[in-house]
Amino acid sequence: MKKNWCVSILTMFFLILANVSVVYGVEEKNEKVECERKKDIRNKEFNELVMDDIFSSFGHKYEEIIDQSMYLNMIDLMKYTVLTNKKDAHLESLKEHLTGEAIGEKRIYFFHGDPNTAYIFFKGIDNQNTAVYLKKNEEQWNALDKQVKKGKKIGNIRETCKDDYFMKRMFNNLYPE
Repeated sequence: MKKNWCVSILTMFFLILANVSVVYGVEEKNEKVECERKKDIRNKEFNELVMDDIFSSFGHKYEEIIDQSMYLNMIDLMKYTVLTNKKDAHLESLKEHLTGEAIGEKRIYFFHGDPNTAYIFFKGIDNQNTAVYLKKNEEQWNALDKQVKKGKKIGNIRETCKDDYFMKRMFNNLYPE
């Protein structure tokens, strides 16, 4: 009888332990997904602040530029290369113009639907805002003009997911449901 009682207790203990680890694993997975989502939002907000500063240094309002243009970044160009599964000389020359260090992302803007002229806007690591005027010819894209203006330093908040989790736990402990 005592043996059955011990086996029953041990079995219940292991079942409870297994259930707790499954719940913890699911919670941890959800936490990672939420963390990645928040990082994406922060990066997007940071890039928008950087672009706003760049356009304001050249005397333009970013909101107006967005309404009358379209832009591509390096990731967009890489996606296009993968989708078409071929190398295009024009596309490769655009990639060359987008390489190099920058704060935020480098973007190629096409204004008023003109596919033969473009501008690359970016903030250098020295916080200088740069605009490069590009013109498309038979073989590639060529830089015709480059303007550099003084820009502001844009702060980037790099919170870790542990910080988010700690704040969430602290909030939940202070204000339980």
